[in-house]
Amino acid sequence: MKATFTVHDEQYEVALEKKERGEKDKFQPYLAKVTGPSGGVEGACLFTDEALAKAEELATSPGGASAEDLLARACGRSLHSELVIRDLKPDFSFVVDHRWLE
Repeated sequence: MKATFTVHDEQYEVALEKKERGEKDKFQPYLAKVTGPSGGVEGACLFTDEALAKAEELATSPGGASAEDLLARACGRSLHSELVIRDLKPDFSFVVDHRWLE
């Protein structure tokens, strides 16, 4: 799953890979690889159950994107808000809830 987004006229891409959810994990983890003008960094986007359900719901809309594409875009929106403030650090971790899908 991939999504592109722009921050301060610079192009970024996030690629997500679903990881196994452990029994103690509160959220569904995805490995997130972000590439941009200054290179790449890896971390995690952690999706709430509400976000996963919302993506599935929106994916059933006529002409809608797939749930995977919606989750990738939501992660991109979350990362965009962070990149406006500061650079991403290696092993970053962001919780992505249903609001990033709206």
